[in-house]
Amino acid sequence: MKITFCGAAQTVTGSQHLITLNGYKILLDCGFYQGKREDTWTRNRHFPFTPKEIDAMVLSHAHIDHSGNIPNLAKQGFRGKIVCTPATADLCGAMLPDSGHIQEEDVEYVNRQRRKRGEPPFKPIYTQEDAVASLQFFEGLEYERSYPLLPGITVTLYDAGHLLRCRHCRLGFSNGKFGD
Repeated sequence: MKITFCGAAQTVTGSQHLITLNGYKILLDCGFYQGKREDTWTRNRHFPFTPKEIDAMVLSHAHIDHSGNIPNLAKQGFRGKIVCTPATADLCGAMLPDSGHIQEEDVEYVNRQRRKRGEPPFKPIYTQEDAVASLQFFEGLEYERSYPLLPGITVTLYDAGHLLRCRHCRLGFSNGKFGD
């Protein structure tokens, strides 16, 4: 197993951890980095991995710094399952389209300023439509039940108490070699 910290390393925002196991690539969280506009723009638009190559994703909880860049991940070609608790999936169903709306409004404001300076417009990192489209990949799992994520790999979600009705999950991965 190899773990690459792609976000929330030396910061508390933009959680993204790439787990390579049995030849598969699993993303743990796909959070939106929140900071200065230019930093935010660059970090959120460009992933340090190829989204099309991610086989599956495990979402620990719905906070935007853990889930907020999922629409961009799907927009850039991710087509795997996103497993999380049912409550996390429900919250993301409201939060991600709202985040897309905020992206659209923010870019509209920035583009008004850019037009005044004769600069070309920006496009949002993702839109409400992109966010709604990403919801098709969500699959809610109950706590403490092993779930076959990929061939030879199971995932189990455990309550770690972080968010009302939708607690941050401790994760257990098994590839048949290390046990549950």
